[in-house]
Amino acid sequence: MARKADRILTLQVSAVQGLYWMVFCPIASYASVYLLSRDFSSQRIGWVIAVSNVLAIVLQPALGALVDKVRRISLKAVMAILSLLCMLMLGGLILLQPGMIGTAVLYVLIIAFLLSMQPLVTSLTFRYINAGHDISFGVTRSAGSIFFAILSPLLGILVDRNSTAILPFAGLILFTVYLLVVQSLPKVAEIPQVLETDKEEHKGSLEVGFLRRYDRFIPFLIGIACLFIFHSIINNFLPQIMVSVGGRETDIGVSLTIAALCEMPAFLGFNYLVRKIRNQTLLIVSGVFYVLRSVVFLLAASIWTVNVGQALQVLSFGLFIPASVYFVNKLMREEDRVKGQSLVTGMSTLGSFFGSVVGGRLIDQSGVGGALAFGLAGTVVGCLLMIYAVSKRKGGGILRATP
Repeated sequence: MARKADRILTLQVSAVQGLYWMVFCPIASYASVYLLSRDFSSQRIGWVIAVSNVLAIVLQPALGALVDKVRRISLKAVMAILSLLCMLMLGGLILLQPGMIGTAVLYVLIIAFLLSMQPLVTSLTFRYINAGHDISFGVTRSAGSIFFAILSPLLGILVDRNSTAILPFAGLILFTVYLLVVQSLPKVAEIPQVLETDKEEHKGSLEVGFLRRYDRFIPFLIGIACLFIFHSIINNFLPQIMVSVGGRETDIGVSLTIAALCEMPAFLGFNYLVRKIRNQTLLIVSGVFYVLRSVVFLLAASIWTVNVGQALQVLSFGLFIPASVYFVNKLMREEDRVKGQSLVTGMSTLGSFFGSVVGGRLIDQSGVGGALAFGLAGTVVGCLLMIYAVSKRKGGGILRATP
């Protein structure tokens, strides 16, 4: 009976992941397409996405800490509030038809609230896992890739045949369904409180601050930010990259689908991989493939080679996401996990900030090649920091908690 209940719960959590990434598609993945149609330059688009990333960096750890510390505030409630705020802003875009400044303000808020939900969706999955439910993060997260892969080419065709005006409508409809599914999830069983003796044992470490508890976590976070400089350039400026090699809106949708489908084997096979290969090794492999992927994009001269670069998503982003999530979940104590996931997402958002601002400016001033070269530099630095942060040392573990 329990196994049947867990299978139903897996479907529900998978639906949440799937719908979240479906919402992400018209709002964030097609942001550049939408804003270009509203006469935004690449540099202005970069600033819109960058400012939203800064807002998300502030919100993500704050929301994570709030959910960790205040048990009366549930993940579902926070996710519902953020969803309703996004829906309100999308309604503003549709009904008010604002000018450039109004559009920029609304879009900044929409993306900021959307990004702030990302670690909460991840943490929701692990709340059920840590409560004893038999749920695979890889399976649930792969639903996000499947749903995204289904939607992105359809949006590309619809935008090509109609206009970008359909994008906020699509986001509003999908958010409505997402909100209903989130509210249908069962309550997570409460995790037993830490015994007094355990509290005394951890008292000293609790006083030194969150980041000092976990050795080398800071270089790990900085490495993530560097990798996501490149990741954001590809995601935010894919329309400009496609145009530079002769592509159009339908090619953007196909390219996004290839990337989403290629994530799936890593997500679905991660539980098997992590039993055979150390999780830290998988993180290093993902860093190396980020470097290889950035080289392919820099050298790409056709739609075909851009799509080859997208296919390398399988061992870069596809491997990094479950590996980093499991890494934090295993490394940190229960009371730190939402905060830890929020910091990982926050640093990826910080990388997206620099990728958006600098990438947009470089595209306007020196073309797509300049932005991709900047992304390559970011992946090299990020990969080296990742290797340093997760490698074992003589006489010590990896990212040890301070005594």
